[in-house]
Amino acid sequence: MRDDDRWPGHPRLLPDESVSSWFTRTAAANGLRPGELYRIVQPGGDRNPRDFDRHADDCLLDLLADKTGLPVEGLKLATFRRWSGRLFEHDDGLNKLAWLPPAGREGGRRCFGQQICPWCLRADAQPYLRLNWRLSFFTTCPIHGRLLLDRCPSCAEPFSILRQDGRGAICCPGCGADLRDLTGDEPALDTVSVQRDLLDLIREGWRDLGEYGPVYSFAVFELLAVITRLLAGGKHAYALRTRIAEHEAGLSVRPEAVPRARDGALLTPRARGVLVAMAHWLMADWPHRFVEAAKAAGMASTDLRKRPVGEYPFAYAHAVDWYLKQPHKGDATAEIMVAAQVLHDHGQSASHRNLVALCGTKLGSMGGVAEPVASGLPWGKGRYWKLDGVSPEVKAAARRAAHGAGEDVGPWLDALLRRTLGLGAIKTPFDGHDPDTITPDGNVGCEE
Repeated sequence: MRDDDRWPGHPRLLPDESVSSWFTRTAAANGLRPGELYRIVQPGGDRNPRDFDRHADDCLLDLLADKTGLPVEGLKLATFRRWSGRLFEHDDGLNKLAWLPPAGREGGRRCFGQQICPWCLRADAQPYLRLNWRLSFFTTCPIHGRLLLDRCPSCAEPFSILRQDGRGAICCPGCGADLRDLTGDEPALDTVSVQRDLLDLIREGWRDLGEYGPVYSFAVFELLAVITRLLAGGKHAYALRTRIAEHEAGLSVRPEAVPRARDGALLTPRARGVLVAMAHWLMADWPHRFVEAAKAAGMASTDLRKRPVGEYPFAYAHAVDWYLKQPHKGDATAEIMVAAQVLHDHGQSASHRNLVALCGTKLGSMGGVAEPVASGLPWGKGRYWKLDGVSPEVKAAARRAAHGAGEDVGPWLDALLRRTLGLGAIKTPFDGHDPDTITPDGNVGCEE
């Protein structure tokens, strides 16, 4: 492309800058807001652009490279593609990325995937966002030793660089506060060394996991994410944290000091830093340190593996099944029968659901004791019947007659046909009626 086809403002990428930060600076250099520039390059696109760091496609990056004169490969390396095959195996753009949560707002939800360091922004001649700040395990600035921020301390709004107003400064999209004026706290423990090791893992692309040998880095990060989730929430989270604090002085943090959360991405950088450091410690000497901690916390395979084996990293699923498989339980029929009697004493049926609720677990022996919720009727005694070629009037009259006799249509019709065909009657509750007589009012065996 000729130089005169470029936009008037075409700033260069700064060291480790994310493509969303560069796009925002490019929009400001051309007197536009990020959303306005996005609608120029993507006509008909959303009013608020999606997360550029993840969702910028090849066509968009090619266009931006042409309009600014930057090499397209440099722009691609400013997106999450830099970590493809290292931090994650591949990205289809649909599923969650364990260590790269979305930023800003998506689908009406607040997402805290964009972190910032106010000290770095103050030191910059031109403030910009680093791509490493998008990594959820990257919680402490290695230069200033302070926690990163992932939400505005004043209004709790998540940061979104693409929602800037084009004034040049990086501000909170909620209250407009200049992010350079914010401050961050000191971390609860030293997490910089853990961050450095994980960044080295990304660069190396593999890690030796003891008896499991060399493992691709993205599989190691999947394993780290699974362990972090165990520490973040669940009934054994506090027990695991206590075990770690007792055996590693550098991780001596009260379990209740870090809140439990089902989704660790919603936790603050302080909490995430503690949990990632604990998970990183458990992964050392894999799997023995983890197995010892799980046993001490009273965890077994049923607590550690809720999904099919194929959805977990092999090193995790195999270790859980090999070392933490629950022993076979003996026949518990006698205990289940006692539980069934307790339910009967309280006026409840001993259904499978009620037995599970009372016992607190599912046992194979329950199938032989549990009472069926609804007994299935044998063939021919259900409420539905069909005879091809029979007129609707006859069907309706037969239905009225059967219901008038207090019986289902099937058994009543069976008795009628047996009598007519001379097949011999079967003892039924309505043998006392005369099935030959069907009166217009639906009464069976009644005469005026």
